[in-house]
Amino acid sequence: MANTTNIDHTEWDGHKGMVHLNETGDGAERTNLSLVDISALSPAPSAIKIRTIQCTLYGNFIMFLEFDATTDEEFARIEGQSADVSFEFVRDFTDLPGGAWHSDDGAGGYTGDLLLTTLNTENGDGWDLVITFEKD
Repeated sequence: MANTTNIDHTEWDGHKGMVHLNETGDGAERTNLSLVDISALSPAPSAIKIRTIQCTLYGNFIMFLEFDATTDEEFARIEGQSADVSFEFVRDFTDLPGGAWHSDDGAGGYTGDLLLTTLNTENGDGWDLVITFEKD
């Protein structure tokens, strides 16, 4: 059985965008799942800034959000704490200097794509993830 993707939706207006992913897992890890492929956006930016992250985890597992590079650039780690309770996480980067958080675009092999990786997932674990971003 594979992970069940309930919602996989991306919006982009040329300057601002959002991605919404809701999945129920089968216990198999997600490794470098592409949430935003910036070359597929039109018009394609050279990089994006993360504005906000809203995530609910269902299960005791870890989710890593990364920018794609030769060595991926982790920018958020979200950890569930119980298989029986959901945990909601909200992170707002809009008040940081420069207006938003973004990765080190000087990293070797940097593409700007946004990736998701999980660790310690079990059958039935899941998440609801909404990320807003803008052109860097």
